[in-house]
Amino acid sequence: MGKPDENGGSAPIEKGTFWPGIISVLAVVLFMILFEDQSKKVISAIFNFCTNQLGFIYIWFGAIALGIVAWLGLGKYSKVRLGGPDAKPEFSRWSWIAMFFCSGIGTSLIFWSSIEWTYYYKSPPFGIEAQTQAAAEWAGMYGLFHWGPIGWVLYVLCAFPIGYAYYNRKMPGLRLSTACSGVIGIKRAAGPLGKIIDILMIFGLVGGTGTSLASGTPMLAAALSRMLGIAHTPSVDMAVVIIWTAIFTVSVTLGLKKGIKVLSDINVVAVLILCSLIFVIGPTFFMINMFTDSMGLMVREFARMSFYTDPIGKSMFPQWWTIFYWAWWVAYGPYMGIFIARISKGRTFRDLAGTVVLAGSGGCALFFMIFGNNAMHAELNNIYPVLDTMKADGAPAAIIGVLMNMPLSALILPLFVFVGFVYSGTTVDSSAYALATVASKDLKEGQEPALFNRAFWAIALGAIALVLMKIGGLAPLKTSSLVVGVPIVFLMGMSVVSLLRWLKEDFPEKS
Repeated sequence: MGKPDENGGSAPIEKGTFWPGIISVLAVVLFMILFEDQSKKVISAIFNFCTNQLGFIYIWFGAIALGIVAWLGLGKYSKVRLGGPDAKPEFSRWSWIAMFFCSGIGTSLIFWSSIEWTYYYKSPPFGIEAQTQAAAEWAGMYGLFHWGPIGWVLYVLCAFPIGYAYYNRKMPGLRLSTACSGVIGIKRAAGPLGKIIDILMIFGLVGGTGTSLASGTPMLAAALSRMLGIAHTPSVDMAVVIIWTAIFTVSVTLGLKKGIKVLSDINVVAVLILCSLIFVIGPTFFMINMFTDSMGLMVREFARMSFYTDPIGKSMFPQWWTIFYWAWWVAYGPYMGIFIARISKGRTFRDLAGTVVLAGSGGCALFFMIFGNNAMHAELNNIYPVLDTMKADGAPAAIIGVLMNMPLSALILPLFVFVGFVYSGTTVDSSAYALATVASKDLKEGQEPALFNRAFWAIALGAIALVLMKIGGLAPLKTSSLVVGVPIVFLMGMSVVSLLRWLKEDFPEKS
């Protein structure tokens, strides 16, 4: 099941997780294909219940997670180092940041940073009148909140218990079930209960990845169609999926150091070139001033937004946006915890908390400052009709239209397409790597998941996307991430309790 690699061999497949994980995902996909109308009704009902009735769970969990990560990064355990006091970082800081940023943020960031403001501008929160100056100010800021500290805290939260169990307690396997073993016990973590926990994580990750594909693929297909001078058809969407499936399949099979690391490094450089180009030739001072204003508004209103549920006005704004976003981050949380833990040996809790949250939030803020404010400037100054184009031709057409309306568009568009493909590859190859890690048996330090295991999940993610795009069913996967997120919230909490027990045992002098 895969030849040994340079890092110490490959781990065999854990059949008790691998096959049930595949079967459960395929069963849901098959159900959506055979019973499309019924499945949409069921999924819609579940989505409404989870957002309307259980949304407070995500709201409170986001706030609590922010406090826990801040305490781990700044408190008495802040100097605890993954791998022990003498452990050295495996990757340079540049590559480390590039890997965790690119793994958790795909083309969906380019998509939403470009047009998310339009939704808030047309339907602002807190009873603000639509398409006014106040609406524009809130619209420029709210994306920074949704892609900011709370989101990245939900990403990094599981990295502490998963990394500590693997590197410090020497427990085999990078899994959420292992991280929960401090509460449920090692035997249960290795038994059926542990398998259920890991299968839930697999399902949540597939749903979260589907959400990224749902937003990123049509945009990338529209850009490719514009560049090649062809019509944007479903066939182009499928071609895009096939191309990036090939990219990340090669990357993930090459492994962490030769594939994912190299692709992430390339991606960050390409992104910085693209952002710098748009920043220089675009409305530079508007971008800076709008970003500055947005930061001030977010600092002032952070607590209000963090706990906003609107039970009286029933605008559904927090349900459709904040609660959904938190659910999306939670669905990705265990996977990102596994991936961040794997690449963070030698990092202290302080470094882990501070760097991931600040670099992650800062990187997302850069996109919103440049792509979002550039598009807003075009709309507000009658340079390009963003809102009208979205209404007539869809969001992907509006995003590409703004870029094509800029100077040097002949250079920007190919670079945009390149970044989009590489971004898709870095996100999904790390997803496939994490899935393979969970489906590996007793993965020891220095080992990689088996080659077949890694390649299978990479191809499977692309194949599922193709099937669902053909039947127009990517949207239900967005709901699956929200639904699975409810139990994952409690499992993430359990993993933190396990970590605190281990720290108390290992550092009695700090108790």
